[in-house]
Amino acid sequence: MSVPEICVQIKNVPGQLVRVTTVLADSGLSILGMTALATGKVGWVRVIVDNSKFALEALDDYGFTVELGEAVAVQLGDEAGSIDRALRILSDEKINVDYIYNIWERDAPEAVTVLGVQSPSKVEKLLKAEGFEVVDIKA
Repeated sequence: MSVPEICVQIKNVPGQLVRVTTVLADSGLSILGMTALATGKVGWVRVIVDNSKFALEALDDYGFTVELGEAVAVQLGDEAGSIDRALRILSDEKINVDYIYNIWERDAPEAVTVLGVQSPSKVEKLLKAEGFEVVDIKA
C-alpha cells in the first residue's frame, strides 16, 4: 500500500521548480503532496500526484532526471508527541528515515505524514501494529 512518489532532480536556479509544476499542470495532473530541497547547485523535488506513471513520462519527456519510488503515508493525528512516537518505533527497529514531510490527502480528516524509508512495507506493518493509520493515496 506504499505511495508512489516521483523524485525529480533540478538545478538550483530560479525558475526550475515552476518548470516541474508547469509540466504537471499542463499534463492535467493534480499535485497531492510536494517537497523540495536544494544544496549547492542541485535540487530535488519529491512529488505525489494523482497519476504517477503519466507524470513520470511527462517529466522524462521534458528532459528531467526522474525516478519513481515508494514512500509511506501515515495519519499521525493532531496530538502532541504523535510524530515522536512514530519515529521512536522506527528508531527502536533501527530503521532510518531518509526524509519526512506533511501533506493533506483529500479524504483524510487530518494531515498525512509522508515517510521516505528503505523498507516501506516493513514500516507500514510496524506502524499499523502500533495503532497508526497507514493511508492509501490513489496515485
